[in-house]
Amino acid sequence: MDNQIVNISSNLNHNLVIIENITPENGHGEYAVKAVSGDTIIIQADILTHGNSGLAARIYYKIRGESWQKAYMKSIGNDRWEGQFQVQETGKYVYKIVAWVDLIATWQTEVTRRLQKYLPIADLIPEGLKLLEQMSKLASKDDKALIKEAVRLFKDKNREDEAGQLAGSFRFTEWLNRYPDNRLSGETAEFPLLVYRKKLEFSSWYTMFPRSASDDFGKHGTFEDVIKRLPRIAGLGFDVLHFLPIHLIGFQNKKGKNGGQKVEETDPGSPFSIGNFNGGHEAIHPELGNIDDFKNLVLEAEKHGVEIALDLALQFSADHPWMAQYPDWFDKNGSEQIFSSGQLISVQSDFYNIRIDENNEEAVTQALEQIIRLWISWGIRIIRVVQPERHPFYFWQKLIKNVTDEYPELIFYAGTFTRPKVMNALSKSGFALSDSYFMWRNSKYEIEQYINELAHSTQKDFYKPIFWTNTPDINPFNLQSGHEPQQLIRFFLAATLSGSYGIYGPVFEQLIYESFPGKEEYWNSEKFEIKHWDWEKDTKVNYLIRLINEIRKENPALQKTNNVHTCFLENDQILAFLKNDFAGNKILCVVNLDSYHRQSGMVQVPVHMINKNHDEKFIAHDLITDARYEWIGEWNYVELDPHILPFHLLRIEDYHGEIY
Repeated sequence: MDNQIVNISSNLNHNLVIIENITPENGHGEYAVKAVSGDTIIIQADILTHGNSGLAARIYYKIRGESWQKAYMKSIGNDRWEGQFQVQETGKYVYKIVAWVDLIATWQTEVTRRLQKYLPIADLIPEGLKLLEQMSKLASKDDKALIKEAVRLFKDKNREDEAGQLAGSFRFTEWLNRYPDNRLSGETAEFPLLVYRKKLEFSSWYTMFPRSASDDFGKHGTFEDVIKRLPRIAGLGFDVLHFLPIHLIGFQNKKGKNGGQKVEETDPGSPFSIGNFNGGHEAIHPELGNIDDFKNLVLEAEKHGVEIALDLALQFSADHPWMAQYPDWFDKNGSEQIFSSGQLISVQSDFYNIRIDENNEEAVTQALEQIIRLWISWGIRIIRVVQPERHPFYFWQKLIKNVTDEYPELIFYAGTFTRPKVMNALSKSGFALSDSYFMWRNSKYEIEQYINELAHSTQKDFYKPIFWTNTPDINPFNLQSGHEPQQLIRFFLAATLSGSYGIYGPVFEQLIYESFPGKEEYWNSEKFEIKHWDWEKDTKVNYLIRLINEIRKENPALQKTNNVHTCFLENDQILAFLKNDFAGNKILCVVNLDSYHRQSGMVQVPVHMINKNHDEKFIAHDLITDARYEWIGEWNYVELDPHILPFHLLRIEDYHGEIY
């Protein structure tokens, strides 16, 4: 039976209670289900027994080190049961289901049935008496006195009617729930549940190179320069500022512009060629500043509501101190091949990857833990690991567990666009956040299929995605025209489909689009040179980023990914989807995927999901333009001109009269 894990706690029965098809769970309990603080965890299971005996079930849950709490489960039909509980603290939880043949409830049901038909219950009184006596053994001091009084009532043959009335009363049902007779019970194994802070599920990321933060042309930027950029980044609505590696860069095999072998004296090299004779992953590039400067940046960012995220790249220049200290950890034969989306994009020669196996696993784990704990002392709580699939899954599982046991607020992010099942395995191994394939989903069909997979398959229980419009490594083909409407469409999709999304800027908002011929790479990539940006430049893209990020913060429905439901619309160039929040916030997004032509059609609004009747009026309030549309029932007309605005961001509101 699918994920049936049953332990019968009574010696008097064997498989008397069956508990199976438990959701959510991940790998039969081998891996943890993921949630964020404040989530309501809805547990379902098939629970059954033979015959017509009544059943009862409870969810038992706890955070590590605490005592069990319990939540009631109820039958929702066809032997399916459901219960729920809310999690607030971050950390490691477990939950299990206990179900039992409820002898008292079965007896109470039969008593009630007979009383309703005016049938005698005298033959049921002795059994009820035994059940009450068993209940009194479990009762509290106050209830024990009342239950003993009920026992005396049941023993008095002249008070049969009173006994029957008590048996069907609310008080009796309360006792039943407080002091169940669960001697004939079944119990599942414990299922792990990891609860993260809200940042995991709802965040807006901005990636930049600190070395390009200076106001002065050709000058290496510093952390102090980045501090000057914080008001702009926070003002755009971003709450995570992500840096690529900020460490020393190797001298040997340094790369020039566009990753070429010709290197000018002024070329800074790639930040992914980490380390030189002056330090490695524990050191900061001196032209950026020192450790105190970085700590000050972290504190200043916090004042603006921005958290700093760092890249952990296990990529070592030939000058890295570990190359001499641990020569057996590296394979120096040949160049490293780098892949993107499964295709070879370049052959690297400026760094080596570490090799982790049974001979050095313990030593590498300790060394990396030391680096991570150092970063934590700097104030870092989000770490993006670059291409973790290069190393064993069990290695990451152990490393992440070791650190998060002590720092449950730490978020490890798997920064890779490798094969789907590998990305799933990394997520199961402990990575909280994961890259996604959003950048390569363009048509309506592709987007709908992908978002439904993320939001409504079993993947939703363990895979928390982030949607990127672009990255320093990837200039997607869909952005290589510099066409502003297309830029806006991709931003809107990322920011509304997913609770967590990111852009690489200021490249994105300033419509930098030139690509390496035939590749999804930027021409004159910032990875290999210091750029000088006009940080004061404002654009239509900036305006909409700022506005939509504000709308995301004000509308809880946009703060999750797995609450998205696609809506039918016959025009294949228009995508529509609804996002609901438990508190009643309802957002309908409609996007014209054709960035050149006006498109229109009738969108089918799932009225049952917005609590409306088929002929009921409601308001579709566009939160971007502040326009209000009076809609009725399921089918409503939409029309979008990409040269004006290629999308609607509609909040569903009640109709209270004529709109002026």
